[in-house]
Amino acid sequence: MRTAARTLGRLGASLGPAALAACLLVGACSDAAPPPGGQGGAGQGGAGAHPVTTTGVSAVTGFGGAPEELPRTFVVTGVVTDGASPLEGALVMQAGGEPEMVTGPDGAFSIEITRDIPGQPTLVAAKVGYRTDGIEFELVPEGPVEIALRHVSPPDNALGYSYGDPGDGDPHNSTRYCDHCHTTLVAQFLGSGHARSARSPLLQAVYAGVSLAHADEAACTAAGGRWRAGRVPGSEGEAAMRCYLGGGVLPDLNPSCGGEAQPSCDDPALPAAGRPAAFGACADCHAAGMDGPAGGRDLLEATGIAFEKGNHCDACHKVRDVDLSKPPGVAGALMIQRPQERISADPFAKLAQVMFGPRPDVPSKFMGGSYQPKYSTSAFCGGCHEQKQAALLPGAALDPARWPDGLPIHETFSEWAGSSWNRPESQCQSCHMPEVPSLKSSVDLTDETNASIELGFVRPPGTVLSHSFRGPLDGEPRAPGAPRLLREAVEVRVAAATAASGELAVEVAVVSGLAGHAVPTGEPMRALVLLVTAEACGAPMAPSRGMTVNDTGGALAEGRVGGDASLSGAVLAWPAGAARARAGDVVRAVRPTGVYDDYSGVGRFADPSLDPADKGLELRAPVGEARVVSAGGGALTLSGEIPAQDGDIVYLGAPLPGAHEDGQPAAAFAGAAGYTFAKVLVDPAGARHAPQHRAVDIASDNRIPPGRFAVTSHGFAIPAGCDVANVTATLLYRPVPLALARERGVDARDYLVDSSFWPVPLD
Repeated sequence: MRTAARTLGRLGASLGPAALAACLLVGACSDAAPPPGGQGGAGQGGAGAHPVTTTGVSAVTGFGGAPEELPRTFVVTGVVTDGASPLEGALVMQAGGEPEMVTGPDGAFSIEITRDIPGQPTLVAAKVGYRTDGIEFELVPEGPVEIALRHVSPPDNALGYSYGDPGDGDPHNSTRYCDHCHTTLVAQFLGSGHARSARSPLLQAVYAGVSLAHADEAACTAAGGRWRAGRVPGSEGEAAMRCYLGGGVLPDLNPSCGGEAQPSCDDPALPAAGRPAAFGACADCHAAGMDGPAGGRDLLEATGIAFEKGNHCDACHKVRDVDLSKPPGVAGALMIQRPQERISADPFAKLAQVMFGPRPDVPSKFMGGSYQPKYSTSAFCGGCHEQKQAALLPGAALDPARWPDGLPIHETFSEWAGSSWNRPESQCQSCHMPEVPSLKSSVDLTDETNASIELGFVRPPGTVLSHSFRGPLDGEPRAPGAPRLLREAVEVRVAAATAASGELAVEVAVVSGLAGHAVPTGEPMRALVLLVTAEACGAPMAPSRGMTVNDTGGALAEGRVGGDASLSGAVLAWPAGAARARAGDVVRAVRPTGVYDDYSGVGRFADPSLDPADKGLELRAPVGEARVVSAGGGALTLSGEIPAQDGDIVYLGAPLPGAHEDGQPAAAFAGAAGYTFAKVLVDPAGARHAPQHRAVDIASDNRIPPGRFAVTSHGFAIPAGCDVANVTATLLYRPVPLALARERGVDARDYLVDSSFWPVPLD
């Protein structure tokens, strides 16, 4: 007899083999609770699917017989049907192997089954849009067999289905949780950005227009905010007093609420007539796992697992197809299909489950596996990671000459699609879903001795993929301490450094060698900050020419000499800067050159015919810097004079650290020698680094395209009497802009991507 060990243990030692097999087929293997989702959760089986019929052999659902009764190879012939008629275009294969044929109009097949493939010999048929089904063989069939596939019938069951809970990575949970069988994959998912997609404090703050930096009314009012009641994110309508400051998706897009004399847009007590009607499409990608209609929802409707676990297992595996011509997320590009068929004609019977996925040989009726090969392609990721939008602010519009198809907010998919990485073997999953060598199947218990319809089949090495969904800051999950994904993809090099005529000339290259998309990609708030320093005789060398970090690098204040700032010796009259400055801060001055960087660019900014000025990055040369000694009365006393002139720009910022520690708090580096790489969105008033819901234009996009590099140039004054200069180039990844983090009261940090050091003789 086949051993019952393959299904006992996690499924409950009290179940006998026959009872266990039966419960798996009907979806009732819960140790303590019914399958998830009431009438339609993730754990529901499909016992009402068309039975497999054969001639001379029955479908195996128990544990009778022994594999030794079968020859090493045998041929099975038959037909695939839809339960009534032959089914054309169905894949037919031995489970655990490779697809062998596709049925023609007569639905007929003939394939060889071999015991060389581990597990119970099983014949499987699959077709996109149908539930996969199969037959386990304990005896050689005496004649043709039939496999009847059940169609996954539209429309989406939006109002009669409740999503199932992934669990918390505990195999002892009941079968109503995904982790009961898929323990490792669920545990990986729970640490991913997909699991945090709806509960990000920054997302929720920008959405409602809240600042978390001010915990009481006095602090809020002093900062210029409004102390109002608003909904606690993730709650069913709980209200709390919060500080509304700096605008947000709901107040910016809905004139009926959020104004100076109006209640907050997320106040649960708002009357129906005053509630928001525009939601910026945030929930369409950030909260795909909400019960109910898909698309166009209020992000604050995300509660329960939709809030705590974001874009969770059951939501992801309800995508029946992807159409990138439609709006991103569950609004259209990700075509959601929740099951509506029931396991019997009884209108109160359980729903027949369906789980879409990338493998054609998942015939478990408990799962209702349905083959969708797009899960293995970049197109699936493009369902959210590709977004163009119209102007969302009331009364705003895009320039149709610049953006005829909408403003490209997220371009990760098209960046990949237009690169040399667009190959079958280098889809997004290649980097972001690496293999899990510890697993032989997506089910933790599966191995060569128990592979079957109930427990799945042994997969070739390298094909069970991690569900950690590696982001730029994630290391290799199978190798603790391994470099982060971003570090593997990008490097910085001091390409040249020469001393002549009292100046050290330095060139630095930032190379994107292994990224399959632009760096950084995705959310436009992300940036790379390059800092270039030189030291001689134990002291920093003063920048004398070349490129500098612009406002993307962060500034506590920005002003213009001859405008809102004026210099007199070591005193800088600058009310805006004086209000924010503290002793030890740094004032850096830079000079606009009228010369624009002709960078490679991304999207529209990659057009070689584009004039450099249209690429929007004017080079600003270093003028000088000094420490703040004191501030008050609208002026700053500096540690020395800065040779600035009218028209120069001054930044208030932080001194450069002697060594950049990974994950240190983000600091204001604008004006320092170096450069930044980012997509800069602009709102209707011309404000730079606008949040995407306010964006109507893109000022520049000098992110590094896949397989390309950028070179920056800098000069430093050589001090007298020094023999050697030490040049250091440091590349930092900044996921959250400093100004936005300060406004919203969230953490902002700089992560070390790479650094390069070069000692240069000064003879």
